[in-house]
Amino acid sequence: MKNATQHNKHLNALIKQLRRHDGKPLPTLDPIGRIIHGFLEWNASRKAAEAAAGRLATVMVDHNELRVSHPSEVAAVLGERYPRATERAARLHDVLQAIFEREHGVSLAALEKKAKKDVQKYLLSLPGMVPYVAAQVLLLNFGGHAIPVDDVTADLLKAQGVVEPQATVEEIAGFLERHVKAEDAMDTHRRLREWVDGHEGAGGKSRKPKAENRK
Repeated sequence: MKNATQHNKHLNALIKQLRRHDGKPLPTLDPIGRIIHGFLEWNASRKAAEAAAGRLATVMVDHNELRVSHPSEVAAVLGERYPRATERAARLHDVLQAIFEREHGVSLAALEKKAKKDVQKYLLSLPGMVPYVAAQVLLLNFGGHAIPVDDVTADLLKAQGVVEPQATVEEIAGFLERHVKAEDAMDTHRRLREWVDGHEGAGGKSRKPKAENRK
């Protein structure tokens, strides 16, 4: 990224500011549960994601029922006001279906003994997957070094001058991962999420990020 030295200073200042406040702990979830929650949270607020997860839990018996449900049914449960409900439901369906076909079940237990780079490669190869969700699973379930970044996070970091205005989501994630040590990644992710959620317009409330092309 251009002007890396300057942006490093801005990022240091932001992280220092965020560490002044205790944050809400992240939910403990199995890898499939993390994928589901990650898709609900992607380009949406954590509060909205938690509410949506609760609604899904009342109508879906388990992860497999969610897999076999038509994306339109899932989108309807999320609600018409949920940001990008149709797209996220379709992507989630594609990911769960791909896992089922590869693993003969809705489980990622086979990844537990794999190297972290192989886990990352596997997750990103799933049809419908987005980098934000893959990074969450890699970081929170497999202990990989990743900082999840979605469009909402990227736009706020740009607005605050922390990163270049033209930087892509992938470039921003790479910049954060190079700057934040592996042992600090989980705490940094948690605090960044709360920072983003605390800003008006976060999570699709007053903005509609550009839809990504589905694989």
